[in-house]
Amino acid sequence: MSIQNYLARYVSGLKKLNGGEMVVFEKLEKRLILSGTLEAVTPLHIGSGKTDIEIGEVDMPILRAPDGEPYVPGSSLKGKTRAEAERIAKARGHFICTPPNVQNMCGTLKRSPEEFCIVCKIFGTAGAISVSSKVRFRDAYPIKPVESLLERTGTAIDRSTGTVSRGALYTVEAIPAGTSFNLEVVAENLTAEELKLFKAALKSVEDSAVGGSSSRGFGKVKINFTKLIERTPRFYLGEEEQRIVEGENIKKWWSE
Repeated sequence: MSIQNYLARYVSGLKKLNGGEMVVFEKLEKRLILSGTLEAVTPLHIGSGKTDIEIGEVDMPILRAPDGEPYVPGSSLKGKTRAEAERIAKARGHFICTPPNVQNMCGTLKRSPEEFCIVCKIFGTAGAISVSSKVRFRDAYPIKPVESLLERTGTAIDRSTGTVSRGALYTVEAIPAGTSFNLEVVAENLTAEELKLFKAALKSVEDSAVGGSSSRGFGKVKINFTKLIERTPRFYLGEEEQRIVEGENIKKWWSE
């Protein structure tokens, strides 16, 4: 098979059976690469999930890269953005499935990708039909080394008595307010309606919170995109230039 025919099969949207599940491969039409910064407006706690705590360690440590630097995983940003997209879409009267239970997602409930709810069309779904996400969030690493971290002390409340639980003193580790991270988001083949909802969800993330301890004021972030790169298959084939949007034009794009 020639390389042209091989690519044509996948670019046309190849579907195949895999263990009884249908996996859908979309053709690449247009790729948007958004880059900028994610700023912690208030302290940020992305928990490590560590359960074995040594004496003297904080009870709720943050997630760190192998070099010890804190970072914001792309999965956390994507999950929060999807949750905000679901809330906005529901407010607009859209049918939205209920992840994470696969049995309640469009991949199980619907017969074809065309029938999926708008959130699954953007962020993907699993089930009898498995479709990957059209958006990808890179892990966000600090622009500058984080000199020191915050530690906040809290107490757990016994809900039955409304008083402090015995031995419930704990410490929470957090990234200081003002810390900025490099941010990159890649979106592919979004329709105008999907792009509008995706942008709205990102804006809603700013007014909500990322990570844990949000009830204490943690997790408010500011997203600032400074560059948009648009690429098509013709760019990768060397047949056209990429399109770059910066400065006032990116601000206008973001506000639309």
